[in-house]
Amino acid sequence: MTDDAAIAMAMSLPSEWASAAPTVARALDPQTVYETEYVGLVRLAVSLVDSRERAEEIVQDAVVRALRRWDSLANPGGYLRVAVVNGCRNELRHRSLVRRRAPSGPDRPELPAQHGPRRDELLDALATLSPRRRIALVLHFYLDLPETEIAEMLGVRPGTARSLVARGIADLRKVITR
Repeated sequence: MTDDAAIAMAMSLPSEWASAAPTVARALDPQTVYETEYVGLVRLAVSLVDSRERAEEIVQDAVVRALRRWDSLANPGGYLRVAVVNGCRNELRHRSLVRRRAPSGPDRPELPAQHGPRRDELLDALATLSPRRRIALVLHFYLDLPETEIAEMLGVRPGTARSLVARGIADLRKVITR
């Protein structure tokens, strides 16, 4: 499949699907996998980057990358989840870099609110965590992945993944009880 065909296919798919929970893709048909995984992937990305618009962009980028190599994917749903998590990590890394390089003091320009009024206390609490802890918690509790898979996705040892989850929970308790 050419890049143009993959992009055209991804752009022609609807932006929302009514299905709820993410599931492992069983069919190898791109449309079926997209319909099955899209909503869960967007929810995963929103819980990591706290922006629906940016989450949808990350998911679309992951779908386009998956379509480019569709024939070589053994587990398209797994590939898409890893690609979305990696896209979210890149987004969080970029935000951190922008914050560090932003001018400080009275010359600092006012930035518009990124996401409008915040409605979800859990998303607010998750936003206070480090990116690695946030990703570990979302993978553990939202996708119900075991520590070995979390470790594999993050490129760390299982003990480190377990520690990230435990410390993330402890940090959330502190933030939520305030």
